[in-house]
Amino acid sequence: MKRLKYYLKQKKYLVLFISVLALSGAIVGLYLGITNIEFLKEDVLYYTSHINNQSYNYILFHFFAVVISIVTSFFAIGIPLLCTLLFYEGMTVGFLIGIFSVTYGISGTLFACCFLIITKLVYFIILLFLFSKCLKIARKMIGKYIYKTDPSIIVSHLLKGCICLTGMLLIYDGFLYLFGSKIITLLSFLL
Repeated sequence: MKRLKYYLKQKKYLVLFISVLALSGAIVGLYLGITNIEFLKEDVLYYTSHINNQSYNYILFHFFAVVISIVTSFFAIGIPLLCTLLFYEGMTVGFLIGIFSVTYGISGTLFACCFLIITKLVYFIILLFLFSKCLKIARKMIGKYIYKTDPSIIVSHLLKGCICLTGMLLIYDGFLYLFGSKIITLLSFLL
């Protein structure tokens, strides 16, 4: 925990940028969730009545999104892709809070917040570290082409960190796949 605090202090502008990006997405998602509730209310009620049959399999989506972001960061395209991914994830957070709070009120908001802590918090933390590493990779690769420097040692170190983060993400998604529905079912008393 102490190391995480130190890292966040060192990267405060990056954390601020990512937070603003995710918060902007959350505001857009909240607006979309609240304004489209008439179309979605039946789906929300169906989801909550069948909550014990749900499966949370994000493994393939997260894996391919992260791998594509890492690979494209060597060409500096990965940074806008990660920005889009962070905005999208923020939008899903706002959307989920919006539809559950309008459908179920305060208890729906509590359920949505608990659901998001379980399913998204670790993912956001991994994306924060991944964004930092991919940004460094993109800067080093741009430096290679503009200033003719040799970033191979630093880039290989950053790439190892990205592979480690991808492994952590796969473990987390595997945990959600195996135990996510059981944990979410325990929280269904909030609805």
